[in-house]
Amino acid sequence: MFTVLVQRTPYLLGGYGYNLLIAALAMVVGTVAGCMAGMARHSRHRLFRMSGRLFSSVCRNVPSFVLMFYVAFVLPVEFQWGDTLLRVPLWVKATLALVIPVIGFASDQSLAYLRQRQQGKPDTGAVFLVGWIQYFLIVLMASSTASVIGADEVVGRANRVIAIDNSPEFLLLVYGYVCLWFLLTGQAISRGIQVLQRLAYRRS
Repeated sequence: MFTVLVQRTPYLLGGYGYNLLIAALAMVVGTVAGCMAGMARHSRHRLFRMSGRLFSSVCRNVPSFVLMFYVAFVLPVEFQWGDTLLRVPLWVKATLALVIPVIGFASDQSLAYLRQRQQGKPDTGAVFLVGWIQYFLIVLMASSTASVIGADEVVGRANRVIAIDNSPEFLLLVYGYVCLWFLLTGQAISRGIQVLQRLAYRRS
């Protein structure tokens, strides 16, 4: 069992790379859109404030797991771009589903940042960054649900590896091995947050 697991580790790592890519893209796209919504909520114009508040509320309250199924089946598998037929990978659809809750989060965080900065509070940027990194970890964990729509990520690849042996012991070994990667990533991110907090404390 251990020999098979070692042999399949590069294959599993490739899947985990997709998890990291899904989470990173979801955070970047969602943060940009969410910050725009947050600025609209902070605007002096009532129409902008109402629109930003409504948009943020919708994004915040939509369950990403259900949305993933919706996006997977509603968006086309392929589309025509000039003379080229382009396919939409399932991991892209999973990313789009995870973008939505990130928008709600980034909207709230950016609104708080703008208000605190307006009040002259120190280290507002550090607080925003720490919250953003913590949410990235949440999105990374949520990216593992992309396997339910057939996305080629680490859980889906782990299931294919498990099918080689198909014993309960091997199942626990593979899932435990993959789970360890998420835990180590979370630990590394937590240490990074602690370093940022110490740096922010020294500057204050």
